[in-house]
Amino acid sequence: MKHYFWVLTTVVALTAAAQAQAPKLTTQKFPDGSGQIGVAPGWKLDDGGAGAAVLSGPGGAMMQLGQFRFVFAHNFDQKTLTPGVNPEVPRVHLDDPVRAMIEATALLQKAGLVTKLKLKGVEPAPWFQLGRSALIRYSFNYQGKPFEAFGLFTIVATDAQSGSYFYSAVMASPETYAKRLPEMKAMWSSWSVSQKLLQGRLDNATKIIGEIDVPSHLDDFQQKQRLEALKSARKFQALIRDDPK
Repeated sequence: MKHYFWVLTTVVALTAAAQAQAPKLTTQKFPDGSGQIGVAPGWKLDDGGAGAAVLSGPGGAMMQLGQFRFVFAHNFDQKTLTPGVNPEVPRVHLDDPVRAMIEATALLQKAGLVTKLKLKGVEPAPWFQLGRSALIRYSFNYQGKPFEAFGLFTIVATDAQSGSYFYSAVMASPETYAKRLPEMKAMWSSWSVSQKLLQGRLDNATKIIGEIDVPSHLDDFQQKQRLEALKSARKFQALIRDDPK
């Protein structure tokens, strides 16, 4: 609980600091039209697409917003008896965003890219409606260089064996983290996804579960999502049917 209070207090303080020190941002649209973000002086939008953004800044500072990875359940191999299937896909706990973050980072650690991962504070983020989410303050070494970081991590289970892992994080060297954080916070706050992209996601969701009673062609992945949505709906319907009230 002390860690939760510390992170929450820090976020409030940093929000006030960001408002007081907010830099002048230049809005840049993503090449594919999926969104936009305000970029502070000295920063560069390295990649913007599908609503996500990657930026680099002074002194090696970085921002990775709206990043996504497909993941398997932590015990996927034991369940399927197929060891070695897609070893590059992270195996994570689908019900815990903090454990998922640690486990997803394990692949980078095995590759020798990331070392000395240390969690400094964790705050649940129930206000973020997608899946289970947490704000994490942490530090790590990347390719031998130390970084301080702060991010929002989310895990969404598709079924018992797989899911989606989302994260948005900001990071900078220990010497510049405090200086860079207000501008990184301001840029993060300015990041927005286009209505066109949202419409595309709505269209896809409509096809998967909104058109369950309407004949339509779906690819294998969409069909799997539809079946899982149907299965979940049946479980809730069973609860309604069995409710003594």
